[in-house]
Amino acid sequence: MQSLLWILAFACAGASKAAESSDLPGDSLQPVVAYQHPRSLARSAVYRVWANGQPVEVLQGGNADFVTFESDGPVELRIEATGLMAKATVRPLSRGVAFEINDRVMTFRIEKPQYLGVSVPGLIDLYIYANAIERNRPAKSDPGLHYFAAGQVYEIGDFKLKSGETFYIEGGAVVKGNLHAPKASHVRIAGRGILDGSYYNFAKKEEKRSIVFEESQGILIEDIIMIHPSSWMIVIGASRDAHIRRVKQIGSVMSTDGVDICGSRDVLIEQCFFRNDDDNIAIKSIARKGYLPWVGNIENVTVRDCVFYKGQPGNSMEIGFELSADRVSNIVFENIDVVTKGGDGAVFAMHNSDRALIENVRWENIRVESYWGKLIDLRVFKSRFTKDEERGQIRGVTFKNIRVNHPPGHNGYVVSLLGGASADKPVQGVVIEDLYLGETKVTTIEQLELLTRHCDEVIFK
Repeated sequence: MQSLLWILAFACAGASKAAESSDLPGDSLQPVVAYQHPRSLARSAVYRVWANGQPVEVLQGGNADFVTFESDGPVELRIEATGLMAKATVRPLSRGVAFEINDRVMTFRIEKPQYLGVSVPGLIDLYIYANAIERNRPAKSDPGLHYFAAGQVYEIGDFKLKSGETFYIEGGAVVKGNLHAPKASHVRIAGRGILDGSYYNFAKKEEKRSIVFEESQGILIEDIIMIHPSSWMIVIGASRDAHIRRVKQIGSVMSTDGVDICGSRDVLIEQCFFRNDDDNIAIKSIARKGYLPWVGNIENVTVRDCVFYKGQPGNSMEIGFELSADRVSNIVFENIDVVTKGGDGAVFAMHNSDRALIENVRWENIRVESYWGKLIDLRVFKSRFTKDEERGQIRGVTFKNIRVNHPPGHNGYVVSLLGGASADKPVQGVVIEDLYLGETKVTTIEQLELLTRHCDEVIFK
């Protein structure tokens, strides 16, 4: 009863301050484009938000609340919370967002479209999806267009996409179900709306991957928000020429990978903001019951300019476990912010439990704000996912310009691992250049708390 009274009091106080907040922005700031979502969508009981003095809806996404709007210019944000915000932060820290806090109110200004997280101890996170003004909206008369208009909830179930089609979710629309594109080409999934996986019930094992492309090419997924998945979010299976950009995800149940690149090549992922309870990015070669085989060599994958939040399990950036392929090569992760990492898995991970040769992998310009457990974990071994009798190998891995927040309290509780399958298949060619734990540059395996098995010399620069 007490908490209900507090929420009601908070709502009344927020309403009384809405007029005050209109004085926050200067005359030069333009109104934002805000979306009107269906009334049935759950609103936050924790936060109220104004953008350039204009109230914007705060929605529940599971493990985080979020707001979404459009503006090309500066935006001044006012955030009111049900709890004290004295120790709140705006992430990723690399953005250098300056903010002010007064009791339960935070204010700050952003100069351009971007995605941010507000973390308040004791409260659920709040994500700010500040989009640029949309300019590539399809015309409703376009051939092959599936258009879902704002203000409504659509239950589509298992929806099949064909070659040349566009699936467009307008800002303010909610689509419940999953999308499946087998043997398709030139398919686009777009819009500022929400793809909601809660059409299926994870607790009842009604697991459906939210978006699956199989044996397809010419794939574009952009701008959408994905929430409440019952399994993996996006699968690029045995496909090529895939581009994923500006996608936002909130995964709140086990096995919610962000993007699984399975037996595919020529994949670009950029400017995304993921919060998942399993791997944010996973690279595999695997067959799944009920789907076409997602097997084959993986090459030319780039993941850049992204923000990755992690829950307790899984890995931030993973190659493995299932790797029934001859080769995984030319993989690049660059300009990534890892905001949180739980106690299982690792930030940088290769778990090669099949026959694949993994080579030419580069992590560069990565900022790790917090982690627990393992920082680097590159190993070849048998696991419960193993299909191949032959063991694979890892070689040619570079870590360059890696900045890791490493509080003294983590000493002795975090570790890095490098392990080959055998003496004749060691981990080879690992180069660590300009990796910093706090302000200390790492030049020895002792500093990194690095344990090795069947591993050639690690080169520090």
